[in-house]
Amino acid sequence: MEKRVVISVSVIVIALIGILLFAVLKPDNRNGDIVSFEGGLGIDEPAVGTGGGEAVSMESQTYNIEITSSGFSPNSLTINSGDKVTWINKGSDLSWPASAIHPTHTAYPEIGGCIGSKFDACRGLAEGESFTFTFNEVGTWKYHDHLKISNTGTIVVN
Repeated sequence: MEKRVVISVSVIVIALIGILLFAVLKPDNRNGDIVSFEGGLGIDEPAVGTGGGEAVSMESQTYNIEITSSGFSPNSLTINSGDKVTWINKGSDLSWPASAIHPTHTAYPEIGGCIGSKFDACRGLAEGESFTFTFNEVGTWKYHDHLKISNTGTIVVN
């Protein structure tokens, strides 16, 4: 009988350790980062290897693009997967940044948003307003101002 109790307790302890490790190390579906608990768990956050022996930073960066009367500045930007881009309207006209191709907004492959792609502000931004998007898909992604389609830009995600 005592042997069964020891085995049962061992199985429960191993299961709890497995659940804890899964919760600490599982990918976050929103931005591809590793979820980790901060505090006294005593578990270091793992580095992500690139295959060449060098570690990749787990911290995402945020880049700003200003929207002015003459368009997006900069209108081309190279970032890493998981990085964020914030479009800030510095002009007096409304601006609606969205994935190309006008009017369907379906070039960026993550579906959602209000028309086709998740990469879509879904409304015109007034002066001083902003829209932030996390790029999880590697590739070259064209975008435009849905309200002034001649204003275009490109985000290259490595």
